[in-house]
Amino acid sequence: MSFSYSPQFFTHFPKYHAPHLKPGEEHKDPGDEIRVQCLSSCGAWLTEYNNCKRRIESRTDGKGDCKGQFEELAQCQDHCVAHEIFHHVK
Repeated sequence: MSFSYSPQFFTHFPKYHAPHLKPGEEHKDPGDEIRVQCLSSCGAWLTEYNNCKRRIESRTDGKGDCKGQFEELAQCQDHCVAHEIFHHVK
């Protein structure tokens, strides 16, 4: 036996509220704070990326990009975040 689909079925669900949060309090992603902190440990890659951006901005022909430097910076940051994020998981 099958039931017909009713779009009103989904309108009656109460909004989910995480039990560890107070009413009206928004959930904060701990990864956002950790990413900022991890930039300090990836300072060499950040400097390399910023230097590349300056070089590209100073060019007049519009060629070039900093994808490689950005990927190295993101990889360093992700590696740092991966070690720290699980301390915030319950």
